[in-house]
Amino acid sequence: YEAIKNTLDLSRKLLVEADIKLAVSYLQNARMIFCIGMGGGSSIGSQELQYRLFRFGMPVCSYQDGLLTRMVAAAVEPQDVVVAISLTGNTGEIIDSAAIARQYGAKVIAITKPGSQLAANADIVLGLQAPETDFIYKPSASRYAMLAIIDVLATEVAKLNKRKSRDKLRRVKLSLDSHRGGDDRQPLGD
Repeated sequence: YEAIKNTLDLSRKLLVEADIKLAVSYLQNARMIFCIGMGGGSSIGSQELQYRLFRFGMPVCSYQDGLLTRMVAAAVEPQDVVVAISLTGNTGEIIDSAAIARQYGAKVIAITKPGSQLAANADIVLGLQAPETDFIYKPSASRYAMLAIIDVLATEVAKLNKRKSRDKLRRVKLSLDSHRGGDDRQPLGD
């Protein structure tokens, strides 16, 4: 728990409120949102962002395959947004895909290490720090920081259009409650 708390605190200090607001405005106005990530945590992060944003009726999909991310990046439109997720910012396929997407006019939001190669190929960097140890037996605590950033983005997107978000979330909740039964304090599809 201490490693997780320390990683969250370190990454929280890297977030700039103006960058969050700009990223949210890009997402809100996107024709299509492409979430890309490879590897363990980053793949999960790209899917998690998709799972958060579709609930608000946003056009979003995620890709974890290096060739598919490259193909998607080459097919973007200027009204599209690519959210590139990489804990290290050194994954070649993600860096290349971000550069290609920018070449074709899409906005690129990177959830990554500030100063990394991926950060250099992004319009906005939502920074996270991944202090790892030599103790190889525990999963990386940096996953929690990545998920916290994704939760911040999703919350801010929802708040921009509260009525639409509330209506969509209510529909999802009713559908799940009728399917699984139980009390109404169950998670919203998590």
